[in-house]
Amino acid sequence: MKFGMLTYLSVNARVLMMKKEIRENDPNSGKYTIPGGKLEPSEKGMHKPAGRSEATVREFKEETGLTLVNPTFRGVILFHNFERIFDNWSNPEDFLVYVYSATQYAGQLGKGKDNEVPLWVNEKDIPSLPKNIGDELIYQWLNDSRFFIGIIKHKGKVLDEEGTYVDFF
Repeated sequence: MKFGMLTYLSVNARVLMMKKEIRENDPNSGKYTIPGGKLEPSEKGMHKPAGRSEATVREFKEETGLTLVNPTFRGVILFHNFERIFDNWSNPEDFLVYVYSATQYAGQLGKGKDNEVPLWVNEKDIPSLPKNIGDELIYQWLNDSRFFIGIIKHKGKVLDEEGTYVDFF
């Protein structure tokens, strides 16, 4: 299993998203997603409980050039990929992802990295963007003000509606 984080930055009804170019072994290849990344070994474990929030700030800055101000821990999602089929990710692993949100930032928007382009998107346009099928659930869950724990599971290329769920607290 891999571990990562995602951050939903919403300012004035616009969300900062990443437009991903097509590339091998990327589950978000050719799609739009919110900024995120993998946890480094030093950001995991009981010895470093602040590691997840530090990783969110670090990854967000690396991908967008912006510094998050007061990110809020919103939830945890398990992407259960055992039966999932991707067009260009041959060995999908499960991902446990910490989800943060923010409404403030500092700095200037950068050019992105690794064939990713950060750009502001109107919230009302998000449903029509090309994205992974489970991502729409993430945006719905973030619209609820409560903390959440969710599982996004697929069977092949479709969402497994019986195995996908969320609990709010």
